[in-house]
Amino acid sequence: MVEDLIQKTRDDYNRIAKYFSATREYVRPEFKYFGKFIKDGQKILDWGCGNGRMVFCLKGKKVKYFGIDQSAGLLKIARKKFTAKDGSIKFFCTGARAKKFPSEYFDLVFAISSLFHLPDQTSRLKVLNEFYREMKKGAKLVVMVWNLDSDWAKAKAKKSWKKIDKNDFLIPWKTPAGELLAERYYHHFTPAELKKLLTSAGFKVQKMEFVGKNGTWSDYKGGQNLVAAAVK
Repeated sequence: MVEDLIQKTRDDYNRIAKYFSATREYVRPEFKYFGKFIKDGQKILDWGCGNGRMVFCLKGKKVKYFGIDQSAGLLKIARKKFTAKDGSIKFFCTGARAKKFPSEYFDLVFAISSLFHLPDQTSRLKVLNEFYREMKKGAKLVVMVWNLDSDWAKAKAKKSWKKIDKNDFLIPWKTPAGELLAERYYHHFTPAELKKLLTSAGFKVQKMEFVGKNGTWSDYKGGQNLVAAAVK
């Protein structure tokens, strides 16, 4: 079941890659929060990088960026858009096998709108434990997940989402013409659950807030996303 859902997510994003990327051609307001963590000289991991839109946040910074994703379709788009001649931007596909980095390598790790695609505690902890190994002491981890308890999400869920477990959903993706191409798996993290998961992997959570569509902090009703900043 777990492997089936992970494979389903991979297949879904390959199927919708061009449509998905077209909706993420710019930096959304909530991304302005991530910029403050980026400093010159850092090695940065973007786990679940999709079409590479995090690269927009690197403008003017001298860093080494590593984007990984299991969707070959999205990475094809990312490489076309963000190839760097100096090798400072690299993308890796984990669809066939995991990408291993050296221990204590990264200064900053992002997991933006990606962790909620993992379907169980074991798979989530496996990824976080690998982050912990790869990160330097004092390095930052920034996680963003959808807040499926927001008014926005509840309205969407009532209209078209399929609830397959207490906190698990299949969320449809349709083309502009209305053709259903995929039903993507999402897990709803409460703040308490996300904090417990991060601390179980050894991280110290420094901040956890809901952020609204306009990029400002909000409460759980108005905040479409939940953002956690943690340190090794």
